[in-house]
Amino acid sequence: MYWDRAALRWESYEPQLLHALSGVDPTLMRALAPAPGQRILDVGCGQGDPAIAFAQLVAPRGQVTALDISSGMLAIARRRARLRGVTNLRFRASDLMRARLGERRYDGLYSRFGLMFAADIPRALERLLEALKPGGRAAFAVWGPLSRNPWSRLNARLTRAFSATPPAPPEAGPHPLRLGRPGLLASLMRRAGFRRVTTVGVRTSLVLGSDLECLRLYLGFPNPLRDLYLSLPDRGRARMRTRMLRSIHRFRSGPIIRIPEFAWVVSGRRSPSA
Repeated sequence: MYWDRAALRWESYEPQLLHALSGVDPTLMRALAPAPGQRILDVGCGQGDPAIAFAQLVAPRGQVTALDISSGMLAIARRRARLRGVTNLRFRASDLMRARLGERRYDGLYSRFGLMFAADIPRALERLLEALKPGGRAAFAVWGPLSRNPWSRLNARLTRAFSATPPAPPEAGPHPLRLGRPGLLASLMRRAGFRRVTTVGVRTSLVLGSDLECLRLYLGFPNPLRDLYLSLPDRGRARMRTRMLRSIHRFRSGPIIRIPEFAWVVSGRRSPSA
């Protein structure tokens, strides 16, 4: 499984990746407004953030249930929760479409950059709505459009330049930018039955220490671009590295590199009379 293969490399870049992802956390928390004693569901918890923070906010009587498909990611999340002394956080290895969520169980639920990978997003949203108590809140962070995410834009350009097969459109299937089109997720949530749906744009950034660190992250992480890179002859690999470095250079900010990113946080509620 891709996420199990990625888990070890992900942990080695934990400070950089969690910094980039956590830019949406304040907006997620404002949307859910967690309170002590509540039950919260995290869908696609990865290495455990922001589930650990949510668990602390609903303590001592509240509980967070965190789902992820990757046992490797969950092993890291459990270690991090233990180190933080968080005991009201339960991790479950499960795919969203197969998980037993129950009905009207949760005061709030969220997914930070996980919903885009669901096999059937409309059905996933229906299942999540059913898991909320009447009046319960949901919030989803998803990456915005390609035009506002240079990291993904570079990935697409390199794929077109070095592969005979053009990259698939983001909305064709599970993809980081699958829900990037403005208004798309809000429309899908309304169709699923969510009420009071709102969208907030959030700017964040990926911060790296050097050009070499950028190359290592791009080409050392299990992903389709790395597979393409490894398939090239030595001269082709050198050309790809050169193009990457030229593109990355414009994001240098003093001693570090700051690559801007943009995400949507889309939130809604289950009807109080449901």
